[in-house]
Amino acid sequence: MALFGKKKEEAGEQPRREKARAKSNRVVRVKELEQALAEDKDIDVDAIVSMYMPKRRMARIGEALLRLGTLQKVLICLALFMAVLFGISFMQENMGNFTINLNRLELFRRGVAIADNSQFEGATARLTAEAVAYGTNIAEEDLPDNLDQIDGSHNGRSYVAYTFYIRNAGKEDLGYSGQLKVASASKGVEKAARVRVYRNGEAVTYAAPASDGSNEPGCESFESDDLVCRLSDDTFKVGYVDKYTVVIWLDGDDPECVDDIVGGAVEFAMDFAADSAEDTNLFTKFVQDIGDTLTGTDPIGAAGTDAPDYYQNNTVTWDTRRNQENPPA
Repeated sequence: MALFGKKKEEAGEQPRREKARAKSNRVVRVKELEQALAEDKDIDVDAIVSMYMPKRRMARIGEALLRLGTLQKVLICLALFMAVLFGISFMQENMGNFTINLNRLELFRRGVAIADNSQFEGATARLTAEAVAYGTNIAEEDLPDNLDQIDGSHNGRSYVAYTFYIRNAGKEDLGYSGQLKVASASKGVEKAARVRVYRNGEAVTYAAPASDGSNEPGCESFESDDLVCRLSDDTFKVGYVDKYTVVIWLDGDDPECVDDIVGGAVEFAMDFAADSAEDTNLFTKFVQDIGDTLTGTDPIGAAGTDAPDYYQNNTVTWDTRRNQENPPA
């Protein structure tokens, strides 16, 4: 019985020792320790002091920023501003179903501009069509007949339609070339896409080649996997205006229009550049523009969209263009 009683006593002492050890090994934060010292409280000498401080990294970053000089703060702000601009530019470059870009160095600075209206209000070097969300395939016969008669974005439920104009309101005749490209595609949607291009009223429909390499019925084949077609005007004289309408849809009669492409997407882009680019760098062109502005020999405004004194009203529009059957006097 004595032996049994001894074991019982030892068994009772062990939990007490474990509780004491657990109590002595408790973790105390630095702030708790500072508060206990300030209030003159008893401190457990066996307690473990944790050096962890919540949000310490952010606090250190804030302190480091406060220690920076004025010039360093300005440089950091400029870097952040440029990063934001780059992000916005990247988003704009990749958003939308169809974008039109004009080469700024060789066309825009020489007086060539694009606009989504025939009067060239708000003429620019970049245009973006509105996207179509949750579109489905349609037949070519379902497209309206007035696609080339409405300016700007005029999408339908399952097709993209965009009309824009390009003009030469500069001081010299030149030539331009355009490339209509597949900017991005997923799940093979581009194989079932149709791209119709109206140029000054004349329409051509393009499609990816059929599985046997031949043209789809009523279409001309894409020039390559990522190039739809090339467009050019070798004699784009001062006062000339060209009109384009681009229509994009998924053709329900195409053999490639199958359930596997559901959920996919395709984006197109149209880029215009000068036929003969000047062999000069950006700095030289910048100096030339400044010289033209100071001497008054350049009729192009700061935005590069003002027409020269070719017409009495000093305006080049679709209605006053030279390249029409009966141009204005």
